[in-house]
Amino acid sequence: MELRGKRILLISPEPWDGIHMSKHHLAQALADKGNTVVFLDPPHMVRSMELADRDGITVVRYRHWLKGINSFPKRLHLWYYQLLIQRIAERSGGPFDILWCFDTSRMQWFPQDMGYKLLHLADYNILHQGMGLVRTADRVLCTGQVIKEHVEKLTGIPVVNIGHGLDERWCMGAETLHIREQQAPSSVVYAGQLAMHYHDWEGWLDIATAHPELHFKIIGPYDGHLAEPAFHRLRELPNVLFTGPMSKDALVPELRAADILFFGFRSAALAKERANPHKVLEYLSTGNVVVGSYTLEYLGHPELLCMAPQGAPLLPTFNAALERYQALNSPEARARRIAFAQARTLNRLIERIEQLIA
Repeated sequence: MELRGKRILLISPEPWDGIHMSKHHLAQALADKGNTVVFLDPPHMVRSMELADRDGITVVRYRHWLKGINSFPKRLHLWYYQLLIQRIAERSGGPFDILWCFDTSRMQWFPQDMGYKLLHLADYNILHQGMGLVRTADRVLCTGQVIKEHVEKLTGIPVVNIGHGLDERWCMGAETLHIREQQAPSSVVYAGQLAMHYHDWEGWLDIATAHPELHFKIIGPYDGHLAEPAFHRLRELPNVLFTGPMSKDALVPELRAADILFFGFRSAALAKERANPHKVLEYLSTGNVVVGSYTLEYLGHPELLCMAPQGAPLLPTFNAALERYQALNSPEARARRIAFAQARTLNRLIERIEQLIA
């Protein structure tokens, strides 16, 4: 099935307004290919269904009026979601060719005869429900091997691990990124969601405290009341700056200008949940040296990033990267990272999905 000129209902667990993730970027890439993309937000406290245009994407906001629907019998559950999808279709221009679902928390089975049923599992931590979606989908995709193995073991349904797709903006003007003047590193950058307990805040604090000569810029939305003592101590350090969120157009040059890009999750307990952070592809696209916590999906690629062992402290891996910085920052090493990321753009991802759903 060619993904052009199709009407696609994309069901998302995150709203359109706010931090954009891989599903938001995929919606934009599908719209750029001439598809009509209708993006269904999670329920809002609105009086009636609202449709709004967001740069070529039709965003639907609706009120959930039947509480506890997930515990209702399958027949009633399907009636509710069939009615909802019919209303969206009528309001947005007609029936859908594809129901593209990223969300396992709402609809628990795909209704029949309302479009090609595509389930896209992007996170491990959503798999405590949604197996009815797996069993009624025409095709199940996922972003990591750990998700594939978990779902196949539970259901016996084949799942295709297609990984993440890189927003094309990370590839623009990248022709000379592999060439960089060799000098001692001075800037370290993290970019992403900060308002959560997944981060190894103690590990971040250890690194920033041990290296007062480095300037740490931490980009993304954060919660000033987060119940993490190390997070608050980190914010007080003179060599650490929390900037808040940035637009994608501002973020790309910020990451390219950094010397080292880093991330650190609590991998002892959350290795499966953080098996394939989308940010790694964005980091690699810059060519810069990447240091991070244990990341299952990249175990076979030691040439791409400096990875701490599972559950191990981050500081020794960070120190080792500093010692090897000149070799890690060579044109050849930078080119390998860039080539890996550029082979996984959203357009490449869409081409592969087209083949899978042919």
